[in-house]
Amino acid sequence: ERDLKPALERYEVLMQEVNHRVNNSLQLVMSMLKLQADAASDPALQNQLMEAAGRISAIARAHQRLYRTARVQRVDLGAYLSDVCRDLDDVADCEVDLQVAAGIDIIIDRAIPISLLVNELVTNAAKHAYAGKPGCRIWVGLNPGENGSVVVSVRDEGTGLPADFDPKKRRGLGMRIINAF
Repeated sequence: ERDLKPALERYEVLMQEVNHRVNNSLQLVMSMLKLQADAASDPALQNQLMEAAGRISAIARAHQRLYRTARVQRVDLGAYLSDVCRDLDDVADCEVDLQVAAGIDIIIDRAIPISLLVNELVTNAAKHAYAGKPGCRIWVGLNPGENGSVVVSVRDEGTGLPADFDPKKRRGLGMRIINAF
């Protein structure tokens, strides 16, 4: 027992250091993308670089939230998405209203893709449904589904999708990420 305590303490310090370094690395990548966006003269390129920085930021926030808890394998998805949506309030310039069912526990490896999916859907709604206008409102829902699944929904009251909209044929990176999830 005496030999295990120092080993456990070393392990905990090592894990904190690894998590700290991963987070710092993600922040560095995000900062470099923002600097490159600021230096770009093409507005389309600036926008793409800022979107990439936003995605890296979402991953960094997910990592930071999930690994600061004592639970290493599972997370309360409702509480986790609540944090994600609070961040999106600021980033998307929209009010993000989250409605979650209580007690949805999920493995961490599934929580990160769900948070990235919600990030993309909310960002797309703010960008396209409301044409970037501030003061918009987006609803995110989380409910238990059948056979242990979960149902995540994102809706808005924006302009709506074009009649010929086919998510499988969209070429934008956001839609490709959504389809991949």
